[in-house]
Amino acid sequence: MINPLDWDLGNVPPGVAWGGVDEAGRGAWAGPVVAACAILDNETVRKWGHVLRGVRDSKQLKPERREALAAELKAILPSYGVAEVDSLAIDRENILEATMMAMRQSVANLALQPRILFIDGNRGPRTGLPERLVVDGDALSCAIGAASILAKAHRDALMIGMEEPYPGYGFGQHKGYGTALHRVRLQELGVSPVHRISYAPVAGLQRVDADLRDALHHSLDRCTTVVELQAWVVSDLRPAYGGLKLVWVETLRRRYADRLAQVAVADLAKESE
Repeated sequence: MINPLDWDLGNVPPGVAWGGVDEAGRGAWAGPVVAACAILDNETVRKWGHVLRGVRDSKQLKPERREALAAELKAILPSYGVAEVDSLAIDRENILEATMMAMRQSVANLALQPRILFIDGNRGPRTGLPERLVVDGDALSCAIGAASILAKAHRDALMIGMEEPYPGYGFGQHKGYGTALHRVRLQELGVSPVHRISYAPVAGLQRVDADLRDALHHSLDRCTTVVELQAWVVSDLRPAYGGLKLVWVETLRRRYADRLAQVAVADLAKESE
């Protein structure tokens, strides 16, 4: 089988920088979806080809090797970008659109823009750069494989970090995916603020609270400035998220938008006085 680095070199014009884009966490029940973009060029290949030839699809690597390789890639790549889209946005947009958002943002975070991007999968995020879709690209392309390693290592670290604020769920073990352990802990503890309530297995295990929903409506109505509204999302909505039905959240979003428009109108009236 052709080495992924050789596949890249055979599919890009000579002398140009190219990139690979991939995601991690699309199928998880909890936590963000993370996308990464890894940039390569001929100079990097010349100096660090021995490292790049060890790049594989992140799922084929043991966690320790993946973390070590992610650190190496961050040191040798001419540029890379990583972006997260959280569970609230996943539930609002759907996971496909949230993934595309994360991919676009990972490219926007680059310090060096490539001439072409290889995108893992069969749908492009429409970054504004030339894109080539590569099904199973994390196994075929070195740049996509590097992106998959960066995205997976980044997301794993995030999920391990959720052990402290959300103890008992086992996020450090299953990383938010739908394992038997995860299901048992959801049954025992209920749904946390970082779970994706648009996912049927999560919604089926929710303990919803209508009083909590009503309290959120009242606290939202008390917000009189844009700063207060933004703070409400962090201090009120996010902590309560796991106890809300998705339809309640959508109603709160519409009410938030209406409240934001009311505040903006009031601010304009004050400015014109």
